[in-house]
Amino acid sequence: MNEKSNSLKNDSKADKKREALQLAKTYLQTLGFNGFSFQTIADSLGIRKASLHYYFSSKEEMGLELIKDYESAYKLWSAKVADLSAAQKLEKLVSMFLKISEQGQYICPTGVLTSDYNTLPAKMKKKVKDFHFMQREWIIETLEQGKKERTFRQDLDTKITADLIMATLQGGLQLMRLRGEKDIVKKMCHAVFESFYA
Repeated sequence: MNEKSNSLKNDSKADKKREALQLAKTYLQTLGFNGFSFQTIADSLGIRKASLHYYFSSKEEMGLELIKDYESAYKLWSAKVADLSAAQKLEKLVSMFLKISEQGQYICPTGVLTSDYNTLPAKMKKKVKDFHFMQREWIIETLEQGKKERTFRQDLDTKITADLIMATLQGGLQLMRLRGEKDIVKKMCHAVFESFYA
């Protein structure tokens, strides 16, 4: 009976922690990391702020958990598209950002955390950079694959093009938020992608 009771408590704790992280994701992608507090999360969960420290020792720890969660999701997504052609992979990447744009005022986590970068704790800064370079490397490898497949121009600078793609996707979401034009991300990507196809 005690083992069963402890198991239920652990499950409940895990569920509450996941719920807190999901709320933090929503606030992060709509308000920014500095736009919400532990109290904001606690109020949304209907618990005391002190109780939230049971799951996270600090907001920084919550932020690190958020980045880890985003990284895991990105790795899982990239594994799912691993066998596709380079062109198909980039289409899937754009589709991922289009899904974010369909949520209205959301922007991508890397874009948000980059905007807040100068105010982030040192450990979070490092994790944000690591996450950025992980995504960038995936795009570079995909562009190199496209060159081997003769889909993309042979003189394409894959590093600069990867930066251009990231800037277009993240910037497109911010323009969508500002102007309310839900198709702006797709239009911008179409204009940029046209330039590097063979």
